[in-house]
Amino acid sequence: MDEMPDLREFIAKYGERGYYMIKAVLDASLAGGKAKLGDFDLKGVKERLKSMGLDYNPVPLLYALERTYGVIRTTYRSTTQHWWEITDRRKLQEILSEFEGSRETEDYELRLLRLQFYSLDPDRVLAQLRSSRRPRQLVARMAFTTLPMIVEFLKKAKELYPEELAKEIDLAEQILELAERAITRGALNSKAYLITEAEVQDNALGGGDREPL
Repeated sequence: MDEMPDLREFIAKYGERGYYMIKAVLDASLAGGKAKLGDFDLKGVKERLKSMGLDYNPVPLLYALERTYGVIRTTYRSTTQHWWEITDRRKLQEILSEFEGSRETEDYELRLLRLQFYSLDPDRVLAQLRSSRRPRQLVARMAFTTLPMIVEFLKKAKELYPEELAKEIDLAEQILELAERAITRGALNSKAYLITEAEVQDNALGGGDREPL
């Protein structure tokens, strides 16, 4: 069985939203006063987020905690309810403590760079480049929007935080490498097509001028 990713990756990707999601999960799991089908439910998490002054859909982050990081597990689901149990409470508590400590000491520019990078949804960009049937056209659309921002991130990250942002730098370089391959491959295909067309025309012209034997 594959080992689950570290929760630090979850915090790195979602930042303070990830922190407050974990806090809401833990707080909701400690609430009493009603029959329980698990440690916490979706309604309880929404209530905790609202009490913190936050208003966003928690479902994508809950699914990530369950499917990607394996720290919660669905125990009951219907059209009106969704309950989970916490499978590793200690991990959740430890990452909260770690994040709360790092927020006071971590460089603000480092946090901003990380947030800017993940706001580009790099995992989706990489997946699109890998699966697209027309990668050249995809890169042409990204060349003046997403890719310049990825390059700007790479320059700053490599100069200022090569160790702290090593994982993000690697992901950004994979995106650029796939984009370069798509453009190069497309250029070669276009050149081969032009050469073939020229040969066909030459042969046609040559055949028309040739006198019969």
